[in-house]
Order: sequence, then C-alpha cells, then structure tokens
Amino acid sequence: MPSLELSALKKQIASRRLGPLYLLVGEDVRLVEQMVDAIEATIDEADRPFAVDRIYAAESGGAPIDIAAAARVFPMLGDRRIVVVLRAERLLKPKRASKSLEPPGSDDLTEDTAMDFVALEDYVASPVPFTTLVFVATEVDRTRRFTKRLVEKSQVTEFSGLAAESWAGRRDARAMAVSLLQEALARAGQTMDQAALQLLVDRAGNDITKLRGDLERLLLYTEGQKRISRDDVDEVATANLSVEDEWAVVNAIAEGDAARSLREVALRLERGDSPHGLVGQLRWWVSAKLSQVEPARVRPALEALLRTDLALKSSGGDERVLMERLVVELTTRQKAEGTRQK
Repeated sequence: MPSLELSALKKQIASRRLGPLYLLVGEDVRLVEQMVDAIEATIDEADRPFAVDRIYAAESGGAPIDIAAAARVFPMLGDRRIVVVLRAERLLKPKRASKSLEPPGSDDLTEDTAMDFVALEDYVASPVPFTTLVFVATEVDRTRRFTKRLVEKSQVTEFSGLAAESWAGRRDARAMAVSLLQEALARAGQTMDQAALQLLVDRAGNDITKLRGDLERLLLYTEGQKRISRDDVDEVATANLSVEDEWAVVNAIAEGDAARSLREVALRLERGDSPHGLVGQLRWWVSAKLSQVEPARVRPALEALLRTDLALKSSGGDERVLMERLVVELTTRQKAEGTRQK
C-alpha cells in the first residue's frame, strides 16, 4: 500500500473514517503521540476504556499472538475498536541479541515463537472490519518478513526527524525546525528573537524530540510573555545534560528556579524514571520540609500533587506535560530556606 502523507492521515482522523491497519514510524515521537491521541479520540470519550487498548510490544501481553487476539475482540460499545501497539520496533526491528522475537524463517526459533508471528501475520493478511490496529515504531527493518507484510498491507506514515547526512539535507532539516518553531510560537501568541530561535535549534542538534520538548518547556516557562529572549532559551534549553543529583528537581523547586526545575524533570523522565516515583519524592518534600518553613504553601502544593497523581493514574494527559506543569506550580521565585536536600 502506498505511503500516507501526514495531511491525508489528519483528514482521515477528522472524518473518523479510519482504515484497518496503520504503521506510524519515525523519530518525531511527540508528533506521533499527537496522532495516536487523535486516532483514539475518534472513539467517544465514555467508550474509550472499553474500546481502546494500548499494548507495549514484547512486554507482558505484547507478544504477536496477544496483539492479534486483542485486535479480534468484538467491540462492547459502539462499532469500532482501536488497538495501538507502542514500541513496535521491538517486533519490526528487534535487537539481534534477542532472538525470541525473530519472525518465522529465522534461525534459532522455537515453535511457539513461530506460531506467535504466524497468528499476527494471518491477522495482517485479513484484518477484521471493526478494529483499527496501529503500530508505532521509531524505526523498522524493511528486509524482515513480517515487516515487509505489514508495510504492504498498512497505511504507512513517516515522521522524519532532523538527522541528515548531506549538507543539503541538513539545511532542509534546519529550515523545517525553524518553521516548526515559528508555527508553534504563532499558535501561542508569542514571538522569539532570531538569536534565541537559532540557539534553540542548535541546542537540539538533530534530535526532533529534544527540540519539541525544549520548546514546550520554554513556552511553559515564559507563559504570559509576548517575546522570548535568548536568555530565556539559555535558561531552559541546555545541551548534553545528565542526571547527577537525584534531588535536583526538589532542590530547584525549593530554590525557586523554575527553569532548572523544568530541565531537571525532563532529565529524569528522559532517563526513564517513573513519574509516580517523582510525585512521591515531591510529596515527601512538601510534607517533611516545606511544611516546616512555609506551612501556608503546603495545602495548595498537596492539592497540586493529588491532582497530578490522579491524572497520571487515569491517563488524563501526557505524563511529561503533567509533570512539567506540576513543578512549575510548585516552584516559587522566592527561595524557601531550609528545604534543600543534600
């Protein structure tokens, strides 16, 4: 099946006329997430707990045979189900060291593994009419048997990043990045100095996900400002950061440094830390430390923590956005003496 341009995918979503099989592939993870959310939103909100499944490939319940079985479940409410397979590169381009997910025909396969892929291959060859099955992958190996069949049968939309080998490709990628930033700023009703814009692109390098993340944090940090300066970018977007202090988020909040708190929470999440664990750490700090020096701030802080915790547990928004808004809400410009952790 020919590739599906992003604009055409958006039209299908807007019309709620979805096909049976999609493959969303590429490095622009944030944009892919937006499209997945939009696809799921074609189901009435009240029906989504029963009609939408998110499966993580190769994890518990994410074997090929499990994916095929989930796609064949008849809708309990409405006339359509949506099954989203996240991290599908684990199936479509698994690491060579992990042979348990090799498709039929590969060496060192067990019979059960072969049957797993056969079940999913059979489904892809003849999908049921009441399910939209969406595979989401950062990259795929188009030489693999199952990947070939999925590409042939699916509507494939590519979400390219900023990496390019040639000078012309890098120039085009940079122009795309600048255009992306300008569109986002226009939607937010803000402008940015040219020097600030170039710095933001430079700090992202060829990582489109970092560029989008830095931009989101920058807009949150400068909320209420009409114009974003180079100094604002310098505060929020830093190149080649690494987590050195497990209490860095807490300490940045305690010191009233919103820009650093945003950077540090981004590092924790990018490292793979659980947002629930981070909420627990912040709850301890509020109860044990903040209560001693600024008791008036404790109640609204606990309310913010509870609201975020409930949203995380109910999938009430993007985890990263929820955590970034939480740390900004907890941060004050005035340093809270005595609440810093060693």
